[in-house]
Amino acid sequence: MTGKKDVGQNRYAVLRLYLTIPGLWPYHSLRDRCICFVPLFAFCFSILIPQILYLVIGSITLDDVFECMPAILITIIFSSKILIIMLNGEKVKTCLNIIQKDWLSVNTNVEKIILQRHTRYGQYLATFYAVYMHITACLFVLKPIMLTLMADNTVNVTKSSIPFASRLPYRVEYGQSFNQYLYPIAVHCYAAVISHSFITIAVDILYYTLIQHACGMFSIIGHTLENIGKNSEDNFDATLDKVTDDSYSRALQCLRRHLLVIKFAEHIESLYTKIFLVNLNLNMIGCSLSGIQVLMNLDKSANDIAGPVTIYVAQLIHLFLHFWQAQFLLDYSVLPYESICRANWYYTSQRCRKLLLLILNRTTSPCKITAGKIIILSIESFATVLKTSLSYLTMFRSLQ
Repeated sequence: MTGKKDVGQNRYAVLRLYLTIPGLWPYHSLRDRCICFVPLFAFCFSILIPQILYLVIGSITLDDVFECMPAILITIIFSSKILIIMLNGEKVKTCLNIIQKDWLSVNTNVEKIILQRHTRYGQYLATFYAVYMHITACLFVLKPIMLTLMADNTVNVTKSSIPFASRLPYRVEYGQSFNQYLYPIAVHCYAAVISHSFITIAVDILYYTLIQHACGMFSIIGHTLENIGKNSEDNFDATLDKVTDDSYSRALQCLRRHLLVIKFAEHIESLYTKIFLVNLNLNMIGCSLSGIQVLMNLDKSANDIAGPVTIYVAQLIHLFLHFWQAQFLLDYSVLPYESICRANWYYTSQRCRKLLLLILNRTTSPCKITAGKIIILSIESFATVLKTSLSYLTMFRSLQ
C-alpha cells in the first residue's frame, strides 16, 4: 500500500484488521478483496434462505415467529451493511486519504495532541465494540448448546428428546435432507454467526473512526480560532498587510481546513445514510418483536425471557452507539462558532474579520448524519425512537 502505511499500520491497526477480514480495506487489489468478501458475504446472506423457509414451510407457532423474525432482520441489516460499503469502496478510500492528508497537515504539538486524543478515543471505542460484539456472538452460539447440556437436569427431558434444530443458533429449515446433513448445517449456522459479528464490527468501527477524526479536526480549528488576536492587545495594528498579518494567515488556514472537514463529513453522511435507513427501520421492528416476545413469556421460565431480552438490549445498544456518535459530530461542528465568539476578534484586521464571518456563516448549519436524508441522527432523535418503541409495547401489553 504505497503512501498509506501510516493510516493502516500505526494509528488505525484495529480498523485495518477488521476491514481486511471482510475484504473492505480499499488499498488492496480488487481480486484480494473479493477473495475475502465473497465467502463472508455468502455465509452472512445465505443463512437467510433457510430462515425464511422455516417461516414458510415449517410447522411453527406464534412464539417461533417472534423468535425467528429478529434474527432474519439482523441478517438483512448486516448483509446490506457489507454490500453497501463494498460497493462504495472509492468513498471509503477517499475518506482514508483525507485522514492521511490531515495528519500530514498538523503543524504544532498542540494540534497533534488534539488529533491524537480523538484518534485514541476512537480506537478505544472500536476495541470495546469489537469485544462486545464477539461476546454477544459467543453467547448467541452457546445458548442452544448450554440448554442442551442442561437438559439432563430438567424433569422428564433428555438430550435425545430435544430436536436437533433447537440446538442451532438460528431457527432454520432445510427440507427433508435436514437430518441427513446435520453437521454441515451446524457449520453453516455457526459460520453465519461469525460472519455477522465480523461484518458489523468492520462497518461500525469505520464509522466511529471517521466521526472521531472529523471531531478532532473541528477541535483543532476551534483551538486555532480561539487564540486569534489573543496577544494583540498591546501592539494591535489595523493597517498590517497580508504578509505580516498573522491573524489573517491563521484565519485563512482555518477557513480552508473548515471547508475540507465539512466535505469530509459529507463523505461520511453519503457513505452511511443508506445503511442507517435500513438499520434504523429494521432494528426498530426487531426491537418491537423482541419486546413483544418478552411480554408474551412473562409468565414462563427465565430461560424463555433471557433470549429475547438479550436481543432487545443488544439492538438498542447498537442503535444508541450510532446516534451517539452522530451527536458528537453535531456538537463539534459548531465548535468553531463558539471559539470565534470567545476569541479577541476585535483585535484583528478587517480582512481577518471577513474570514471569521465566513466561518460563522457556515457553522450556522451543523454537519449531521441522516438515515436516508429523512431522520437526523442525534440523542434527541434516539429518545424519540425509544419512546415510540416503548409506546407500541405498552399498547400491546394493554391488549393482552
